[in-house]
Amino acid sequence: MKYLLLIFIILFFFTLYSFAQTDTLVISLKNNQVEKISLSQVQKIQCENITGIDEYRNFKSNLIISGNYPNPFLKLTSIEFESASSGNVIVTIYDNSGSQVQKLECTDCQPGKNILQWNGLDNNNNQVQSGVYFYEVKFNNEVQSKKMILIK
Repeated sequence: MKYLLLIFIILFFFTLYSFAQTDTLVISLKNNQVEKISLSQVQKIQCENITGIDEYRNFKSNLIISGNYPNPFLKLTSIEFESASSGNVIVTIYDNSGSQVQKLECTDCQPGKNILQWNGLDNNNNQVQSGVYFYEVKFNNEVQSKKMILIK
Protein backbone atom coordinates (compact mmCIF):
# COMPACT_ATOMS: atom_id res chain seq x y z
CA MET A 1 0.00 0.00 0.00
CA LYS A 2 2.82 2.41 0.84
CA TYR A 3 4.33 1.75 -2.61
CA LEU A 4 1.03 2.64 -4.26
CA LEU A 5 0.92 5.90 -2.33
CA LEU A 6 4.54 6.63 -3.27
CA ILE A 7 3.80 5.97 -6.96
CA PHE A 8 0.72 8.21 -6.78
CA ILE A 9 2.73 11.04 -5.21
CA ILE A 10 5.49 10.70 -7.82
CA LEU A 11 3.00 10.68 -10.68
CA PHE A 12 1.13 13.66 -9.22
CA PHE A 13 4.28 15.80 -8.99
CA PHE A 14 5.50 14.44 -12.32
CA THR A 15 2.25 15.59 -13.96
CA LEU A 16 2.34 18.93 -12.15
CA TYR A 17 5.98 19.44 -13.14
CA SER A 18 5.37 18.49 -16.77
CA PHE A 19 2.89 21.35 -17.19
CA ALA A 20 5.46 23.83 -15.92
CA GLN A 21 8.13 23.13 -18.51
CA THR A 22 9.07 20.91 -21.42
CA ASP A 23 11.59 18.24 -20.45
CA THR A 24 12.64 14.78 -21.41
CA LEU A 25 11.80 11.69 -19.38
CA VAL A 26 14.82 9.37 -19.27
CA ILE A 27 14.13 5.73 -18.40
CA SER A 28 16.97 3.30 -17.71
CA LEU A 29 15.89 -0.25 -18.46
CA LYS A 30 17.24 -3.45 -16.89
CA ASN A 31 18.97 -4.42 -20.15
CA ASN A 32 21.09 -1.21 -19.90
CA GLN A 33 19.15 0.51 -22.67
CA VAL A 34 18.03 4.08 -22.14
CA GLU A 35 14.74 5.41 -23.48
CA LYS A 36 14.15 9.15 -23.84
CA ILE A 37 10.62 10.48 -24.19
CA SER A 38 9.52 14.08 -24.44
CA LEU A 39 7.13 14.78 -21.58
CA SER A 40 4.80 16.53 -23.99
CA GLN A 41 4.26 13.14 -25.68
CA VAL A 42 3.42 11.23 -22.46
CA GLN A 43 -0.29 10.49 -22.22
CA LYS A 44 -0.36 7.82 -19.52
CA ILE A 45 2.06 6.05 -17.23
CA GLN A 46 1.01 2.60 -16.14
CA CYS A 47 3.10 0.46 -13.82
CA GLU A 48 2.64 -3.28 -13.59
CA ASN A 49 4.43 -5.91 -11.55
CA ILE A 50 6.36 -3.37 -9.51
CA THR A 51 9.07 -5.14 -7.58
CA GLY A 52 12.34 -4.21 -6.04
CA ILE A 53 11.68 -0.67 -4.89
CA ASP A 54 13.95 -1.45 -1.93
CA GLU A 55 16.43 -3.48 -3.96
CA TYR A 56 18.69 -0.46 -4.58
CA ARG A 57 18.77 0.65 -0.97
CA ASN A 58 22.40 -0.50 -0.61
CA PHE A 59 23.36 0.57 -4.13
CA LYS A 60 26.70 2.33 -4.16
CA SER A 61 27.24 4.57 -7.13
CA ASN A 62 30.56 4.56 -8.94
CA LEU A 63 29.62 7.89 -10.51
CA ILE A 64 28.63 11.19 -8.94
CA ILE A 65 27.67 14.20 -11.05
CA SER A 66 28.38 17.46 -9.24
CA GLY A 67 26.62 19.41 -11.98
CA ASN A 68 27.79 22.01 -14.42
CA TYR A 69 28.99 25.48 -13.64
CA PRO A 70 28.18 28.12 -14.34
CA ASN A 71 24.55 27.29 -14.93
CA PRO A 72 23.06 29.15 -16.72
CA PHE A 73 26.11 29.86 -18.87
CA LEU A 74 26.99 32.17 -21.76
CA LYS A 75 29.74 30.48 -23.81
CA LEU A 76 31.41 27.76 -21.76
CA THR A 77 30.34 25.44 -18.97
CA SER A 78 32.29 22.87 -16.97
CA ILE A 79 30.66 19.51 -16.29
CA GLU A 80 32.11 18.05 -13.10
CA PHE A 81 31.82 14.40 -12.14
CA GLU A 82 33.53 11.98 -9.81
CA SER A 83 34.26 8.33 -10.53
CA ALA A 84 35.28 5.63 -8.08
CA SER A 85 37.71 3.99 -10.51
CA SER A 86 39.46 4.76 -13.77
CA GLY A 87 37.64 4.20 -17.04
CA ASN A 88 36.01 5.82 -20.03
CA VAL A 89 33.39 8.50 -19.43
CA ILE A 90 31.09 9.73 -22.19
CA VAL A 91 29.07 12.92 -21.80
CA THR A 92 26.32 13.28 -24.40
CA ILE A 93 24.51 16.59 -24.73
CA TYR A 94 20.92 16.73 -26.00
CA ASP A 95 18.67 19.61 -26.95
CA ASN A 96 15.15 20.03 -25.60
CA SER A 97 13.69 17.76 -28.30
CA GLY A 98 16.05 14.91 -27.34
CA SER A 99 18.33 15.22 -30.38
CA GLN A 100 22.03 14.70 -29.75
CA VAL A 101 23.97 17.95 -29.99
CA GLN A 102 27.49 17.02 -28.91
CA LYS A 103 29.47 14.14 -27.44
CA LEU A 104 32.41 14.68 -25.09
CA GLU A 105 34.70 11.86 -24.03
CA CYS A 106 37.21 11.34 -21.27
CA THR A 107 39.18 8.24 -22.18
CA ASP A 108 40.85 6.55 -19.23
CA CYS A 109 39.58 9.12 -16.72
CA GLN A 110 41.33 8.83 -13.39
CA PRO A 111 39.42 8.11 -10.17
CA GLY A 112 38.22 11.19 -8.33
CA LYS A 113 37.00 14.51 -9.66
CA ASN A 114 37.14 15.18 -13.39
CA ILE A 115 35.88 18.07 -15.52
CA LEU A 116 34.81 18.17 -19.16
CA GLN A 117 33.98 21.51 -20.76
CA TRP A 118 31.33 22.25 -23.37
CA ASN A 119 31.71 25.37 -25.47
CA GLY A 120 28.14 25.50 -26.78
CA LEU A 121 29.04 24.02 -30.16
CA ASP A 122 27.27 21.12 -31.86
CA ASN A 123 28.90 18.14 -33.60
CA ASN A 124 29.45 20.32 -36.72
CA ASN A 125 31.15 23.11 -34.71
CA ASN A 126 28.12 25.40 -35.10
CA GLN A 127 27.06 27.57 -32.15
CA VAL A 128 23.80 26.24 -30.69
CA GLN A 129 20.88 28.48 -29.76
CA SER A 130 19.96 29.65 -26.29
CA GLY A 131 17.80 27.19 -24.42
CA VAL A 132 17.58 24.20 -22.14
CA TYR A 133 19.99 21.32 -22.77
CA PHE A 134 20.43 17.99 -21.05
CA TYR A 135 23.65 16.12 -20.52
CA GLU A 136 24.00 12.45 -19.84
CA VAL A 137 27.12 11.06 -18.17
CA LYS A 138 27.90 7.39 -18.81
CA PHE A 139 30.50 5.47 -16.82
CA ASN A 140 30.60 1.67 -16.97
CA ASN A 141 26.94 0.61 -16.60
CA GLU A 142 25.82 3.81 -14.88
CA VAL A 143 24.00 6.67 -16.58
CA GLN A 144 23.06 9.94 -14.90
CA SER A 145 21.68 13.10 -16.43
CA LYS A 146 21.11 16.74 -15.54
CA LYS A 147 19.78 19.91 -17.09
CA MET A 148 21.68 23.06 -18.07
CA ILE A 149 20.71 26.38 -19.61
CA LEU A 150 22.58 28.29 -22.31
CA ILE A 151 21.84 32.00 -22.55
CA LYS A 152 23.21 34.63 -24.92
